[in-house]
Amino acid sequence: YHDYVFVLWANKFEEAIATIFVTELREAGLRVKVVGLTPQYIRGSHGLVLVPDLTLDQALPLAANTICLVIPHASSGIKRLKNDPRLQELFDQAHANQAKFVIGRLNGTDITELGLIPEPVTDKVIVYPDGKDVIEFARELADSLLAG
Repeated sequence: YHDYVFVLWANKFEEAIATIFVTELREAGLRVKVVGLTPQYIRGSHGLVLVPDLTLDQALPLAANTICLVIPHASSGIKRLKNDPRLQELFDQAHANQAKFVIGRLNGTDITELGLIPEPVTDKVIVYPDGKDVIEFARELADSLLAG
């Protein structure tokens, strides 16, 4: 049995945010996996291609052990995620495990339309800050996850 932190990765996601979370959480000793939502190379919002550790299909059997799910994306374009039924399964299993959901700044309408994040939005849904504060935020998140 292992606890996992999944960092979702899809086209136009924020590569700087994704790499900060992966780096800081791995440095803290957490088991972090970048989960690709498509099987091919995935290009971030600034053109950087990140290669996922797992495909979404590979991550699903591990989803019940998810302690945190990071979505490094803050625009309304995130709504296209609801088109993949596998994501609903991943989110449901993570929610059942009391996982934290770490998301970019979205308005309430975007979260509701996304329909993947458990309603009502609880203290398990955390919005990461903009700019350089995200590094300190990632370190604090690592501490809270390690504390259980």
